[in-house]
Amino acid sequence: MTAALLFWLLAAPPVGQQYRTFWADAFHAGFKSPAEVDQLVEDLAATRANAVFVQMRRRGDVYFLKSLEPPAEDPDYLPNFDALDYLIERAHARGIEVHAWMVVSRLWRAGAPPQDPRHAFHQHGPHAAGDDMWMTLNSQGALSADSVDPGHPDAARYLADVILEPAKHYELDGIHLDYIRYPEQGDWGWNPKAIERFQRLENRTGSPLPADPRWSEFRRRQVTDLVRQIYLRAYAIRPSMKLSAALITWGNGPASDEEFRRKDAYAYVFQDWPAWLAEGIIDLGMPMNYFVETKYAAWLDRWLEYEKDRQGKRALLPGLGVYLNTIPDTLNQLRRALAGSAAGNAPWGVCFYSYASTNVLLQDRPTVPNAQFYRAVAEAFGEPVPPPVFPWKATPERGHVYGWLTVEPGPAWLKDGATIWIESDTGGPAFRAMTDGTGFFGAVELLPDRYRVRVERAGQEIYRTVGQEVKAGQAAMFHIFLREADFWGVIPRLTVAARAAAAPGDLLVVTGSNLAPEMAFAQAVPLPVEMAGTQVLVNGTAAPLFNVWPNQVAFQLPYQAAASWKLVARRAGLESAPLEIAAVAANPVIVGVRRLPERYLEIYATGLGLTQPAIQAGAAAGAEEPLPRVVLPVVARLRTVQGEFTIEPLYAGLAPYQAGRYQVNVRLPEGVTGGELRLLVGEALAPAVTF
Repeated sequence: MTAALLFWLLAAPPVGQQYRTFWADAFHAGFKSPAEVDQLVEDLAATRANAVFVQMRRRGDVYFLKSLEPPAEDPDYLPNFDALDYLIERAHARGIEVHAWMVVSRLWRAGAPPQDPRHAFHQHGPHAAGDDMWMTLNSQGALSADSVDPGHPDAARYLADVILEPAKHYELDGIHLDYIRYPEQGDWGWNPKAIERFQRLENRTGSPLPADPRWSEFRRRQVTDLVRQIYLRAYAIRPSMKLSAALITWGNGPASDEEFRRKDAYAYVFQDWPAWLAEGIIDLGMPMNYFVETKYAAWLDRWLEYEKDRQGKRALLPGLGVYLNTIPDTLNQLRRALAGSAAGNAPWGVCFYSYASTNVLLQDRPTVPNAQFYRAVAEAFGEPVPPPVFPWKATPERGHVYGWLTVEPGPAWLKDGATIWIESDTGGPAFRAMTDGTGFFGAVELLPDRYRVRVERAGQEIYRTVGQEVKAGQAAMFHIFLREADFWGVIPRLTVAARAAAAPGDLLVVTGSNLAPEMAFAQAVPLPVEMAGTQVLVNGTAAPLFNVWPNQVAFQLPYQAAASWKLVARRAGLESAPLEIAAVAANPVIVGVRRLPERYLEIYATGLGLTQPAIQAGAAAGAEEPLPRVVLPVVARLRTVQGEFTIEPLYAGLAPYQAGRYQVNVRLPEGVTGGELRLLVGEALAPAVTF
């Protein structure tokens, strides 16, 4: 009980400190000329605000000059005006913090493309080819006109770079992430590069289904990984700078974490913001509580209660949609937003959306002049107060670790999904992390100590760094440079197939190394397509497996015609180089013969090719019609002491209950009791067996 109380005391805002702030958007006047900035600062001071979140990145273009991206194509933006530099100078002189509001995933808008040829839209927009195309797609394959896919590693690295660039050149108090999520109005995330990563990391094939929980978790992880990368890299640039994020609160508020996981933030746009606050990879969560007071006051109250009790290791600043409400209704919401929860947890202030639209809009303009809102809020706030001091920033007791895994030469996927162990050199606890698609990894809130980093793939250690001191209030960086050769002990390799050619539905054994961590055998049909974490792809389709060994895999080819068979082994997010063998219509091999009364002979074989009706590889035929019969013509050839015979079978098709096994029934000629037997399937002749 004492520890819990201490935690909440540390998490609560200090007495006499409170954020009072606005979002200043780029769709209205506010900061696009020196005169607008001067007015903005005066209005903030009149409102007794102490911070502003000002939109500096819009859609791949910006309102400041020291940037990796081109200036905003905004007719109201004064050319060559550095809005960020001028605002910081004026605001800091009045004790007002400046946070650069950066729209993350939006690259452009529908319609005419950007005029500036340097804009990323021209290199990575909907018309780019292959891996250069960064835009997200929906589950039907339609391209987004405006949003990049955070599951594309190049897009994620670019976003982190451009968002962090102003922190290197300006005295920012914070960076604010907006649209740090997948788009709404659809089911998004199907960028081909993202799907390729998901398939390899999760042993999947084909396009993922929207309802697949592992696909949802993959997309959720891409957003969280990007937040973590930005947080740790920002900390390394300037530890005092705060990272905040605009958080989704659509619909009625949840009463529990379980209910939150059914809400749009978590399940639809894949923004798991309570987890960010719990881990500590944002300093300030800012839920966008945009609710009309006269209709949805109860929804707002449920969200506020949930938010205040989910601050984790960090702070929460409720946002209010003042543009939807009258001034009296906003003041009512303000009172409830600043109150403590039933459990006694208070927020760290409030943020209004927006500076330019402070009450109910009438033809895109506030019904009442903004100045009246500023006066009313100033009266509600009372005396000015300074922005809160975050104890984990001002007097940190812990440090952080971050870094990259770089593999050159070698395929890019070798750095994706590696297990990273951050271990104490002095016997303290170890922390497990995982590299994202860019090779980035990190962990926050580590006790000061000496730490080393170990890289694991497929459960085996690949590399271990020397130790490095991690001090309170610092972020220690480990950059690990490896080559493909360093992974030879874990990368699956296919070296030789038991046959040089194989037919549809054939059983195949392939030898190699690093194919499975242990022996495993199929227990029933239909055969599994994954065993002990191992999978074999045949022309991009997961093959049904009979057994896996560290140096051997037995599987069934699909029942489909092919020019050749391209085989790839997968496990633990790693892939073998492809092994290609010839495809033939039939490759019969007799594996058993059974004599029955009345001169009947049952011949069991493999490699007889396609059947009609078709059957799924790995499944077994039943014992009732319609029986899957061999498509190619089949005859039995006998060489006996009585002479040579060619016999039309009574039945040639799949044997019941056994995956990949064919059965050919013939009746022997009178007096024949034994001899040499072959099957001719189409033009393919099986090796002889005696019976």
